[in-house]
Formats: sequence, C-alpha cells, structure tokens
Amino acid sequence: MKKQNNSTQIFPHFQIILDSCSKMSGHKILVLGDIMVDEYIWGDVRRISPEAPVPVVHVNNETMQLGGAANVAHNLRSLGAEVELAGALGSDDLARRVLVALDKLDIRHGGIIQLKERETIRKTRIIAHSQQVVRVDRESVLPLGADDEKTISDYCLNCLTDVDAVIISDYAKGTLTRNMVQTLIRQCRENGIFCAVDPKVKNRDFYHGCSVITPNHHEASLMSGVPLDTKWEDALENAGNQLLKQLAADAVLVTCGEKGMAIFELDQPMQHIDTVAQSVFDVTGAGDTVISAMTLGLTCGLSYTDSAVLANFAAGVVVGKVGTAAVTQQEIEKAMRIYAR
Repeated sequence: MKKQNNSTQIFPHFQIILDSCSKMSGHKILVLGDIMVDEYIWGDVRRISPEAPVPVVHVNNETMQLGGAANVAHNLRSLGAEVELAGALGSDDLARRVLVALDKLDIRHGGIIQLKERETIRKTRIIAHSQQVVRVDRESVLPLGADDEKTISDYCLNCLTDVDAVIISDYAKGTLTRNMVQTLIRQCRENGIFCAVDPKVKNRDFYHGCSVITPNHHEASLMSGVPLDTKWEDALENAGNQLLKQLAADAVLVTCGEKGMAIFELDQPMQHIDTVAQSVFDVTGAGDTVISAMTLGLTCGLSYTDSAVLANFAAGVVVGKVGTAAVTQQEIEKAMRIYAR
C-alpha cells in the first residue's frame, strides 16, 4: 500500500483507529512470561585496541531498562493500561532493582516469584555513537520446578476474573511450560478472554488455541515449515495461513521489518500493512510494543486488522528510539496525524 494524500484511502478506518488511542486507559491486562533486564553501556570509540582488532569504548553512561515480559508490561502501562505481571526472577540485587522499577511504574507484580537457584536475566549492550558494538548475555534458562510452575500458574488463573486480556511473552528462558501455557489459553477461551502470544519457535506447540500470535517473518517460516526464500509474498501468505490452521488461532500477525506487517484471519485474504516508520535506530523490544498496542486495540473494540494498523504505528514510533523503549498514546496519535498530512 503506497501512501496517498488521503490516509483513509490507505487505512479505511483511520479515524476510528486514531480515536481508539484515547480509549486505552484503564483496561486490565495480565502479562506472563520471561522477565529480564536490558542494560546499556553508552560511550564513544576513539581508537582500536593495541591488544586485539576491536574498538576501545570510553564509557559515558550506564542505564537499565525493563526487558522481555517486563518491557511488555512497561509498554502497556505507558499506554494507560493497568497491568499484572507474572514470571520469575533471581534473588539477587538486580531482581530488587527490577521490582523497584515496577513499583515506580505502578505495575502489580504479585505473580513474580524469586528463586535462589536462578540469576536474573541480563542482556548488556555496549553502544557507541548510537551503534551497538557488542551484546553480553547473562542468564539462567533452566525450566521451573513443578511447585514454582504451579505457584505462577495458579496466580494467573486467579487473575482471569479481573482482566480484559492476557499476553504471553515467550523468550524461551524457562519460565513458561507447555502445561502452564495450555491451561491458561484454555481458561481464556472458556471465559471469553482475549489471549495474545509473542512466540519462540522451539515452544510452537505451547500456543495452540490462542487468540492471536505475533511471530516475525523468520519465526513464521520456521514454525509453519514454509521457506520464504522464493516468491516472498506468496510464501508469506502460505506461512501465515498454515499457522492459523496448525495453531487453531483466530488471527496471526507476522511482522516483516522494513516490509511492514501481514495479518491473517480464517477465510480472509492476507492483509498487508506497509511500515510507517520514518527512521529506524533500534529494533530492540519492537515486538513487545507491537503485541502491547495490538492487544489494547482489541480491548478497545478494534478489529484484528485495525489493531494491527495501530500496532504498526506504535512500532514505527519505538524503532525511532535508541534502546529498549515504551510508547505513549500521545506519541502514536502524533505519528498518525503526521502520516495523515
């Protein structure tokens, strides 16, 4: 879809989508998944090390951002939602800092357990001149024990009486189990609660029966078994429709980087949505923003396609920021109004 003077020619429900931004506040969302920390070391490169052919970074600043499922919660909160977050942390100082950050954002975290045998997951990125030099991961990915799994699962099931939607944020770090995810999805179905999943390929079969799943195009290819190496759009359509059937989902949203997004629903043609990003500095956490905005769009009564358009604008904002970031209602509204000029 090419941009024309009248935005409603591109997005027929443009004004309805724009109006939904002001209706996001107050919706209650449960987020379950892998909680982590995105740490950034900011600096300058002035020379190459004499010890090895690598840049020497002179550090100017260090920052910490909530990552993984916690970044989903942050995005939801930034968009005005009330959020319950469930998952696992270590019993270290970094976990304490995560809980303090959640408290400052007024994100409820009664569903988070702290485990002595795990360290809190940390991804450290060294950034010089707005470019990532290297990433260092420190993490425990052991699966939860049966008692810990039950504690988190029971908490989530108890939350279903008071939430509008559920987001499962899977980074394949051991928090989620098949039984936990399937039980939650089944209960969501039985109670008429929307359930969105940001998936990982290795856990594909966990997600059967979810409302919507949001893989990127690489994940969609691997999960569906459809290679995207020839006739890209035809292959993408095949992959999306295969996932719909294989997972018995209501919808599949495939993010395609600079090629935008594609939304699939049963017995409906693929809907392609061009990217609206004006500039791309960092795609870190963009998938968290997509699933957050799409879920809130659906809770506001938008269709799957219109919710995907909303998520596309949200992603367009967040990739223009450096580092893990959240988006606000006002930023999405501004981006949509600029696009409509």
